[in-house]
Amino acid sequence: MIAGMAGIDLSGNLLLQEIPGGLTTLLGLRYLNLSGNHLSGCIPEDTGNLVLLESLDLSRNQLSGEIPPSFAGLKSINALNLSSNGLSGRIPTSNQLQTLIDPSIYSNNPGLCGSPLEDCLNSSTSTHGEKRQGEDMEALWLYCFVAAGFIFGFWLYWSMFFFHSETWGCALYRYVDNMQEKFSKKVHSCISCFQAKALNEEVCRVMLK
Repeated sequence: MIAGMAGIDLSGNLLLQEIPGGLTTLLGLRYLNLSGNHLSGCIPEDTGNLVLLESLDLSRNQLSGEIPPSFAGLKSINALNLSSNGLSGRIPTSNQLQTLIDPSIYSNNPGLCGSPLEDCLNSSTSTHGEKRQGEDMEALWLYCFVAAGFIFGFWLYWSMFFFHSETWGCALYRYVDNMQEKFSKKVHSCISCFQAKALNEEVCRVMLK
């Protein structure tokens, strides 16, 4: 009988503690209203299992943490209210959630960001900082390469006044060419390693969100 329940309304009952995890096993639920209580803790991670849920109201509680990514699995949701809690983090996205464009759904949750609220500025700032750091490192390596080239050129020019033998001149040219080639490979290798490390850090950061 309980498993086949289609709707639950426990709003305004001064309920305490966390949302019972057992509610997410009621796969036939189409309507769930727990608003106006004193519920705390996080929204259950597997809320997205309620694929038939059409209306969910958890507003005016003391919920915290992030909105579970499983919310993307709410394929039938057309009425949602998570306002007036202590939720934070990025709002999950899915084809169905993106149809709910009223910002009041998520209002009074100062830590929330993402559509339909403002974008997550901390994330974009961090990404911009990492990109700028990578550009600065590339510029530094370029300056080092140019400086090394100038030194080699200067040495080669003045060596012409000290080495008159053709054999010595050819040997010197070969030595300088080899040194320049090795240095160039080393610089390109360092730049490639730095770029790969920056990319891996960005991928890890995105996956951990």
